[in-house]
Amino acid sequence: MASSSAWGIEIGSYALKALRLERNGDDVTLADFACIPHKKVLSTPDVDADEMIRLAIGQFMSQQPDMRQGPILISVPGNGAFARFAKLPPVEPKKVPDIVKFEAVQQIPFPIEEVEWDYETFTSEETPEVEVGIFAITKGAVQARLNLYGELGLGPDGITISPVAAYNALQYDLGLGPSSPGTIILDIGTTSTDLIIAEGGRTWIRTFPIGGHNFTEALIESFKLTYSKAEKLKAEAQTSKYRRQILSAMRPVFADLAQDVQRSIGYYQSLHREANLTRLIGVGSTFKLPGLRKFLSQQVQMEISRLDELKRLGASDNPQFSEHVLNMATAYGLALQGLGLAAIDVNLIPVSVVRDRLWGQKIKWFGAAAAMVVFGSMIAFARPMIDQRYTAQQSEYNREIEPIVGKATSLKSQFDEITRATEITAKPLNIRGMIANRDVWPNILADVASMIASANPQPELLSGDPDKINAIPAGERRLLELESLEYTFIPPRADETMPRLRLRMRVETSNRDSVALVNKSVIQWLETNSERSGVPYRIVSKDEPGARPETVRVDSFRTPPAATTPGAQPGTGPRPGPGRGGERDFGHGGKGGGGMEGGGGMFAPPMGEGFSPGSRSSFGGSNNLDMIAPLPTPAPTLPPDTEYFQVEVTWTIQLIDPAKAASDESANSSEEGI
Repeated sequence: MASSSAWGIEIGSYALKALRLERNGDDVTLADFACIPHKKVLSTPDVDADEMIRLAIGQFMSQQPDMRQGPILISVPGNGAFARFAKLPPVEPKKVPDIVKFEAVQQIPFPIEEVEWDYETFTSEETPEVEVGIFAITKGAVQARLNLYGELGLGPDGITISPVAAYNALQYDLGLGPSSPGTIILDIGTTSTDLIIAEGGRTWIRTFPIGGHNFTEALIESFKLTYSKAEKLKAEAQTSKYRRQILSAMRPVFADLAQDVQRSIGYYQSLHREANLTRLIGVGSTFKLPGLRKFLSQQVQMEISRLDELKRLGASDNPQFSEHVLNMATAYGLALQGLGLAAIDVNLIPVSVVRDRLWGQKIKWFGAAAAMVVFGSMIAFARPMIDQRYTAQQSEYNREIEPIVGKATSLKSQFDEITRATEITAKPLNIRGMIANRDVWPNILADVASMIASANPQPELLSGDPDKINAIPAGERRLLELESLEYTFIPPRADETMPRLRLRMRVETSNRDSVALVNKSVIQWLETNSERSGVPYRIVSKDEPGARPETVRVDSFRTPPAATTPGAQPGTGPRPGPGRGGERDFGHGGKGGGGMEGGGGMFAPPMGEGFSPGSRSSFGGSNNLDMIAPLPTPAPTLPPDTEYFQVEVTWTIQLIDPAKAASDESANSSEEGI
């Protein structure tokens, strides 16, 4: 999509912001910009948001009569799209698209045929791991946005999500790269906040529902104002004589914002232990609120600055533009993508729209080709009759016709080539394949539950009555607890069509014959249920043919001794896990695969969730998670100094081709009928 000129347009809740850049090599200059506030903030109750947007686009287009000076890119807000991140197993580069498609089907919470999606991979010279960012938006939301622009004759050439555009803007302007300090970009919008982390040559995005609207609501509740008056009071907070009362009313929202920022940073650091985040850059007009930067700086314990200047744009001598720089990051990133200078070049515009645009751009050439063919044909038929009277000039006329016919033939060849290039060659089988394997993990989890239950625990252990539970000696309890479940993706072999998953489950038990208990329950279950009707895979034990499932004793540890604190009860408090220093390990992702908490893969928690259970970090201030949401003390069901065992079980499953499974089922049905 690279061009010498491009527009980036963002429609926020407060205003339409647009920016046009011109490119000269790797440098860009500001050619034009616009910031058109809505008559009312779109989050105002009972406001027709679509009508406000139409008015803003109409006013913008009246100021820019010639918009087609290059590609036009628009954005959709982060809270209206999906951004998921996962680590891929080490595979050949040509197999990355297949694995990403597999991850997309699992990660996107909608059927894959109902969304427009794209992805970007992130690599580092320091590690062979490949991370992937998957970005998606529902087709209905894309079409609604395109229709809104199309009503006013404005046809975008690309669509991306706002946090991606904001990252592209600061990546280009600050020169962020693998060796740059770990940087957090905090874009506080009207209804939501985008937190973008740029560190180690990769990026990570989370959107949470706190924004300028929440500060306005706090003022409405405290001072009993209308929405419009509260917005005005918030804008004038810096110079108002009631500054202290205004800040006091908004302080709870400050705390909520800081807590979500801390949660996001903590979750990222739980996935990337080596990450070193040193600075935070604020974007959006909410950062004009007095005291916000100081408060956040105290909570996250790092330097916080505000985007008051675009260093590489060279527009500091334009005072009108400088007033709006804080809100121009998204439009800046969109225009950079149109110029081919974006680090993340994802486009969520439908393929059908791109194809229609291509035909629209080429139609004039088709008309010219047809006109040339008709004109040449007319001359070819008419000229011989005319030349009967001018035979002496026949050769000269032929020399005039030949270039015209040759040009017409060339244009017709171009027409045929474009026609062949734009034919749709996708097969229904490929579309069907995009939604395959969606039922794999629900069946795996159902199998794991059956394996755990096959230990046949004593009914007293499931009663919830501590007295009945304590009546059974810890060493004789037939109770297995799931500690972790991890997987590794194995691409298909040369003689296979479907991939495999190698699964590794770790269970805990106080039973003194832990391995025997697991062998009699879990291993026997795996061997008995290797292949079943209606399950999209078969259990093939290990990856080698004929191998059995494995059990491995991992570790043993003891519950803490009786507490000496006055009032404490024996056997209470957290049970230490191996090497966790008193915290329980909930099974983070393993090597090359994904875990149920972090590590990427199909069990990576969606953006918007907080810390994993094994990572209760704090960042100073009053927002310590153990103070806000302390873990409850468990009932005393284990005597002090009880020995616990962890047993690891590994097995492999081979996914079944849905088409082959349907064919086999049909054949079986026919045999039963006979």
